[in-house]
Amino acid sequence: MKVLLISTNREMLPDPVAPLGAAYVAGALIKAGHEVRLLDLQFAPDITVAVRDACINFRPRVAGLSIRNVDNVAFPHSVSYLPDVVAVVKALRARSVRLIVAGGSGFTIMPRELMDALGLGLGIVGEGEDAFPELLRRVEANLPVNKIPGLAYRYKGIVKVNPPVPVVSLGKSAAPERGMIDNAAYMAEGGSGNLQTKRGCRFGCCYCTYPIVEGNNVRLRDPATCAEEFVRGVNEHGIRHYFIVDNVFNYPVAHAKRFCRELIKRGAPAGWSCYVNPSHMDAELAGLMLRSGCRGVEFGTDSAVDTVLGRLGKGFRGRDVARASKICSDAGLRFCHSLMLGSPGETIDTLSHTLDVMDALGPNAVIAMLGIRVFPGTRLEKMADEEGVITAGSIGLEPRFYFSPALDMEKAADRLSEFGKSHTNFIMPGLHLRMTDKIRKTLRSYGFIGPLWEYLKAEGHRTVKADA
Repeated sequence: MKVLLISTNREMLPDPVAPLGAAYVAGALIKAGHEVRLLDLQFAPDITVAVRDACINFRPRVAGLSIRNVDNVAFPHSVSYLPDVVAVVKALRARSVRLIVAGGSGFTIMPRELMDALGLGLGIVGEGEDAFPELLRRVEANLPVNKIPGLAYRYKGIVKVNPPVPVVSLGKSAAPERGMIDNAAYMAEGGSGNLQTKRGCRFGCCYCTYPIVEGNNVRLRDPATCAEEFVRGVNEHGIRHYFIVDNVFNYPVAHAKRFCRELIKRGAPAGWSCYVNPSHMDAELAGLMLRSGCRGVEFGTDSAVDTVLGRLGKGFRGRDVARASKICSDAGLRFCHSLMLGSPGETIDTLSHTLDVMDALGPNAVIAMLGIRVFPGTRLEKMADEEGVITAGSIGLEPRFYFSPALDMEKAADRLSEFGKSHTNFIMPGLHLRMTDKIRKTLRSYGFIGPLWEYLKAEGHRTVKADA
């Protein structure tokens, strides 16, 4: 069966993101005997023309839509990606492609809302490597499809969603078809090749959708296999930098260390970056990461105040943030802290304390968001309802943001803006501070690769103290 996979993501900030998920599904479909093409709309000048031409040239029977995100989760300058996806569906129907299946992380978070908005009858929530080939097998055999795990379908006009079953053995699943991605275009724009060493998240952050998308059971890939994939991407596809897309790279710590050692064995052929958790950082790991080519790490810190961290469900305390920062500083490993300001329990005093701690720790960069985009099915949705901030069940495609009832938003915005303007290592996407396409293009014109925050310098960098 001819299958056209379409990656609908077009966001360029902070960087274009290669469609790794779609490449994994492409590999699984090819392994199942299907003829597959991957249309990546990231750099397409015109969506409608790109879809039309792909349909004329390939004549697919099935189209699979990969929906990475529904919006940019930034306040107050929120941007919806839905119009682009609507345009893709219209273009497919104009070419008489009737079997359209939605999927991807964005779709998994809100399948009912997206199927209604797009007028679709089928979708796949969670991982697609098993479910999509099984769906096509049953379609070809004219068998019922409504029992497939992870399938979203319509029954008497109502969208039903079957619970997904995560891919248990990642070692046996098909490898991503990187050759279907225009890796040269991503490298030219400063983007990274993506690589995954594990799936699933056991942490309990109240706002996070990773457990919804990948489940909460951590499934590890073989570190040697991951390192070999890393090297192949460099040698065969010209990838000069990777972003490890694990929700948390350094958990389990032993697995992260094994991966680093495997890269070191292979000569650490390219730079890479990742997300890390402050609780699971130690000096040995920092050293191994640096030796294996790691250029920088991004901590999902959110706050430096213990009470706020507790409400968020972060599982670590302010002292862990300071300790992890010192480890990176001592090792010479660049690091960034991401903040979610306005979280449950936040006041103007706790917000100011977090900013002061960031000032003392002297990271290369701080990415600060004011307010938290609330997604259905998260614990934050229930918390917002209990506090009378947002009614549970009202969350949908229109972005709704949580702000602590104890926080004066006007004062918070003023405090954050004032602080950010005077600290050159602060990035504030929602306020367009040091995060614009013009800045991205300027930095990339100098040949910089990897995350842009790595090129920001902390003003008056201070010695990190573990008790800060």
